[in-house]
Amino acid sequence: MPLIGSMDSFTAGIYTEDNQFVLDSLIHRGKEADLFETTIRLEGTYIFGGYLFAHFGHFIWESLARLYAICQCKNYPILFLTPSSKVHSPFQVLFDAVNLKNSIYLVKQPTSVENLIFSQPGSSLSPIYITEHQIESLARFNFYNTIIDKKIWLSRSKLQYGKIINEVEIEEQLKRKGFTIIHPEYLSLREQVKLISTSRIVAGFDGSAFYSSLFSRKLNGAFFVLNRRKSIPEALLYVLEKKEVKHHKNRADVQLVSGDGAGADFLVLNPEDIVTTLCSV
Repeated sequence: MPLIGSMDSFTAGIYTEDNQFVLDSLIHRGKEADLFETTIRLEGTYIFGGYLFAHFGHFIWESLARLYAICQCKNYPILFLTPSSKVHSPFQVLFDAVNLKNSIYLVKQPTSVENLIFSQPGSSLSPIYITEHQIESLARFNFYNTIIDKKIWLSRSKLQYGKIINEVEIEEQLKRKGFTIIHPEYLSLREQVKLISTSRIVAGFDGSAFYSSLFSRKLNGAFFVLNRRKSIPEALLYVLEKKEVKHHKNRADVQLVSGDGAGADFLVLNPEDIVTTLCSV
């Protein structure tokens, strides 16, 4: 059954031949779809890929959640449930990064499949987990022999929402202390992963850019993650723990300025404290 709704709340899922709903075909934001008569019939064998979402962090954790199993199968087409109308170019970039060459089929109508390969997800946001097999499947970039004595700040200051509104002020001070300000959205995925993998210090407010670390086979530096809301997402800290990288979570005193949820904008009340902490390393 196709995804009806949005990334945040939807109905969707899989039914077996005898009309039993497969509960594990959902993720925590989804509800069981009503069973409708199928309008499309696919002959042959397909792989259930799960849910295709445009958000960078959710794509890595949830849209690639079954990558470990897909890698063990033949090059059968992959079925994705998605609110998107097509496989947009950012999706393809990430598929290419993990060497996923299978044909992609987006389910937009009730569809029956002759043979469907279904696996448990190798990663999940609720409950939070990622398996060793999934980590191995995602970690495709290798920069073992490239170590850069560089301190980088992963900036969110040019994004449209979910910002620290005085981040530029912090960045100006960090630049004077030898930090390089990085805007990940303007870099290729390979360039992002290389910087994150090889820099001596990787710092910034929590966000999707840190999840690029999952694409690296080895992280060489220390990570300093600051909260841009009231707290740091547990999933992000879980990633760094699983990657066995030295990391610090640093509490910033922030105040809500506008918006809500992931798109809310905040103000750091004591920006000099962040600069002092990072420059003491």
